[in-house]
Amino acid sequence: MARNPLHFAKSLGIYAALTGFIVGFTFPLNAEAGTVDRGSSSKNATAISAAESTAVRDAIANHFNVDTTQKDNGSVYMTIHIKLSRDGQIVGVPDVEVRGGSERARKSIAAAGLRAIRRSAPFTMLPKDKYDAWKEVILNFDTSALTQ
Repeated sequence: MARNPLHFAKSLGIYAALTGFIVGFTFPLNAEAGTVDRGSSSKNATAISAAESTAVRDAIANHFNVDTTQKDNGSVYMTIHIKLSRDGQIVGVPDVEVRGGSERARKSIAAAGLRAIRRSAPFTMLPKDKYDAWKEVILNFDTSALTQ
């Protein structure tokens, strides 16, 4: 019988949250944020500013907690694709892609990234009049700052 996929996600989330609380460290991340153009009807869609992009990145980085006992955290790169509603809430489940490092480090970084995204929501710092520009955001994280 197939297990409910939410059971695994809840178990992993609880483990990751406890690990984050036990370690209790918050680390700065090098990150880039971008928006995705999904064929919007307006050809003159306004893009979000660098300050708005930095505000989103900083909100997430301030909530990013990771286990520092892993030696190869700094070699992991993560891309998170999130969809947002007009009020800045997360729509659905963010898509996380991690590469580099060990499997354990990738799982730890991915879980920490998802926790940080959820803790940072809603993203009310984004201007509602530019919703078409930020309804989908891609964040690229370089975790090399974790080892410094």
